[in-house]
Amino acid sequence: MDNGASSYLRFLNGEEKGFVEIVTEYRDGLVLFMSNITGDIHTAEEIADETFLKLYMKKPDFKPKYTFKTWLYTIGRNIATDIVRKQKKMIFSSLDDYYYISDNVDIESDYIKSEDSQGLHKAMKNLKKEYSQVLYLLYFENFAVADAAKIMGKNKKQTSNLVFRAKSALKAELEKEGYE
Repeated sequence: MDNGASSYLRFLNGEEKGFVEIVTEYRDGLVLFMSNITGDIHTAEEIADETFLKLYMKKPDFKPKYTFKTWLYTIGRNIATDIVRKQKKMIFSSLDDYYYISDNVDIESDYIKSEDSQGLHKAMKNLKKEYSQVLYLLYFENFAVADAAKIMGKNKKQTSNLVFRAKSALKAELEKEGYE
């Protein structure tokens, strides 16, 4: 599936299966990236759903200047930025004490276990959000620096500098945790 573009094109031409393929292929990664932005897996899931809803309802044009995945993650990031901006204006109470988890599947911890890198994830959570986002995009989602720059709304040089600072911060954090 050439990075989702063919599935999206088939969906635009009326084939619903193309949309299902896109959601199946990209939902988990998009949710995990959105959780880096929001700091909350539940909000991240809602943002991912809203991203796919936007694709389904508005059917925006995909111009292959970037890969489909880059384009999709950029849409998700834009939605997340809008939601985070709106949330800053609102006052929230923690719902942690009031909800029951109805789904026993936690994709974030499943992902961490499958990668066998709990120490790395713990260290990344202690980094600035911008650092953890760029490292996540490059090393977990395998985006190129140019694609990560597009998703994060930066130019390639800014992103390269950000990667350098993020790696240094991650190294310091891992050393603090006792890793060599």
